[in-house]
Amino acid sequence: METDKVIEDRTLIEGYLEGDTNSFNRLAWKWQDKLYRFSYRYLMNEDDAKEAVQMALIKVYKNLKKLNDPDRFSSWIFQIQVNICKDMLKHPNRKRFVSINREQNNEDGRPISNMERFADEQDLDHDAHRSNIEQIVKNTLSQIPEEQRVVIIMKEYQGLKFKEIAEILECPINTVKSRMYYGLQQMHKILTKLNISREVLFNEM
Repeated sequence: METDKVIEDRTLIEGYLEGDTNSFNRLAWKWQDKLYRFSYRYLMNEDDAKEAVQMALIKVYKNLKKLNDPDRFSSWIFQIQVNICKDMLKHPNRKRFVSINREQNNEDGRPISNMERFADEQDLDHDAHRSNIEQIVKNTLSQIPEEQRVVIIMKEYQGLKFKEIAEILECPINTVKSRMYYGLQQMHKILTKLNISREVLFNEM
C-alpha cells in the first residue's frame, strides 16, 4: 500500500510539472525542516545548514523535471542534500564549530572544559541542559568517520530505514548496517569516557 507521504509528494510534483508554482512551494515547505535537521547534524553549523538547504531546494527546482520516478523523490532529494553537505565540508573557508573541549578558566584559575562543566553541574535548567547535550552531540558525531556519521544521522535522527538509506547512499544494505554498527561502537567508546549513555543523545535531541 502506498503511504500518504509518497502520494502527497507525487501529487505536488505532478502539480508543479503541470505549471502550478505553488505546488513546488508546498513541496519545499514540507521538506525544508527535514533537510535542515539532517544538514545541521552533518555540518555542525546553523548558517551552513541553512545555506545547504537553500542550495538543495534550488537544485531540486531546476532538476525536478529530470526525475523519472516521482515515488523516488524522498531518496532523490536526500541524495542531493548529502552531496551538497559533502561538498561544503571540503570547502577551505567553511566555518567550524568551536570544540566543547576548549579550555576555559574557573574562578580559581584552574583550566576547565565545557565537558567537565556539564558533568559537574547537576542543577542546570532545561534550556542549559539541552544546550550542553547539543554540544556533546556535535562533538561526538564530529569524531566519527563521515561515512558512518551520515548513516547514524539518517537512522537515529531522521528515522529512515536501512533500505531507504541504502538507496540514498547508493550502496548495499549490508554496507549501511556495517557503517551503523562501527559508528555506534565509536560513539559508545567516546561516551563511555564521558560517563554518558548513548540513549541520552538520541532521546533528548
